[in-house]
Amino acid sequence: MTPKPPAAGDQLSAQLLIDLVTNTLDPGYAAAARVRGHTPPRRWSDRPALAVGCVLIGFTLVVAYSHTNRGAPEAAKVHNDLVSRVRAAQHEVQRLSAQAQQLNSALTALRDQALSGDATLSRQLDRDQLLAGQTAAVGPGLQVVLTEPPRTSASAPPRRGGPAPGDVATILTDRDVRSVVNELWADGAEAISVNDVRLTPTSAIRFAGNAVLVDFAPVTTPFTIRAIGNADVLATNFASSAVASRYKTLAGADGIGFDFTEHAKLTLPASPATAPRIAHRPSRTATPLPTPTLTRTTR
Repeated sequence: MTPKPPAAGDQLSAQLLIDLVTNTLDPGYAAAARVRGHTPPRRWSDRPALAVGCVLIGFTLVVAYSHTNRGAPEAAKVHNDLVSRVRAAQHEVQRLSAQAQQLNSALTALRDQALSGDATLSRQLDRDQLLAGQTAAVGPGLQVVLTEPPRTSASAPPRRGGPAPGDVATILTDRDVRSVVNELWADGAEAISVNDVRLTPTSAIRFAGNAVLVDFAPVTTPFTIRAIGNADVLATNFASSAVASRYKTLAGADGIGFDFTEHAKLTLPASPATAPRIAHRPSRTATPLPTPTLTRTTR
């Protein structure tokens, strides 16, 4: 049996490999260099547009850096000034709130002295002032604490309503505080405070930016909600509510802090007195609105 001759494709591949090994390309490169001749390297002066562009870019960077460094102290000064003004305003609000509470206490003492002969009316006024938040409330009750979860790691997945991993989680909002407050009212609470801010019939719990506002006073985590009333009834009703069940679930899923405890004695501060807004009947001497008149046109 005679061996089969190699195919034409195999012979061509072998010839290419032999040419690559034996016939290098160096002579070709050398011949092309001789034809081109010696070319000196190009200098910056040969490319004026590129040189001018580099100078302009460098000048722009220097000016920007200079302006940034020059404005940094001024920006820091403005920031510090704003922080000082905010803190001064907060101290003034605290001072005025304490003064208002002292005046309310003095007014209550004078009222009790004037109504010493009418015990029924005095008790009714005491209850009305308690419900309106005008006097401090002391008694047994329930304390509920909501706490934001700890800072998440960069590899942790994002949570419910929270920011990207690595940022400070913001899960609890005004809706969470309102849901707990409304549940405590429904469970029989007589007085409620959020982070020592007393709630009144006109109180509002809002969300502005990343801050929870209670009557325009910012409150931060942990949110401590205290309710005065029958402690056993409050604890039993709140523990069996859908609100408590929801936050127990969120505590396991999102890592928020949720806890409620009974207390034999809680003290809720009085709310600063605000001027009531009273509606008035319009006076009969007011200028009446003009009566429209109809005009007939003839054709």
